[in-house]
Amino acid sequence: MPTLSRYTSIPAMLDTLARRRIALLDPSTWLDRNDREMMLAYAAAAPQRRVFAYCMAEGREAAHHWQVYADGGRGARINFDQGRLLAALEGRPEIRHDTVSYVQWRDLEASLPSDRYPFIKRQVFSSEKEYRIVATVTGEPSDSLSYDVPIPTNCITSVYISGELPAAHFDTLEALIHKNPGFERLRVRHSGLLRSDKWARALANLISAT
Repeated sequence: MPTLSRYTSIPAMLDTLARRRIALLDPSTWLDRNDREMMLAYAAAAPQRRVFAYCMAEGREAAHHWQVYADGGRGARINFDQGRLLAALEGRPEIRHDTVSYVQWRDLEASLPSDRYPFIKRQVFSSEKEYRIVATVTGEPSDSLSYDVPIPTNCITSVYISGELPAAHFDTLEALIHKNPGFERLRVRHSGLLRSDKWARALANLISAT
């Protein structure tokens, strides 16, 4: 089952589950200036429309994902069933989605079609293995920072909470998640990437043996 993972803050994760939708964001809020400029260049080709995007990872979790995209490592990871999520986007002409390609600045040529701009990123970010959903819409207020897309609950297969959060906070979040209709039995786990209990136990055994 191919999986797409969204690294985000705890409030954003809870909002996704409570409202059963993904919130595509205005690229002007993004941290990566070059990525932001690429998206704004794409938007400039159609000045009467607004552009929003939702970024996910296709590969395994990495510390970079948590630190940069998940509230400094204290957020959450939402796992989506890729087939179900993309099926939920069918029939929406304003939406496109694709794997991001990573290139060197020397490879940006005039022959690059503008419709590829949203799916191009600097080579230095290639480890992210990003998959991106892009919406190009009319009629959105100029001050709107997000564009909501409803999704079925079965698109979401699990949620991982940062291991930096203590057990009591994890238990509270798990209870809140399971109160949402359709997610009563959703798999909720503590991520062990930034804090592995197995590593900690092995280290304790190593120390006691010396």
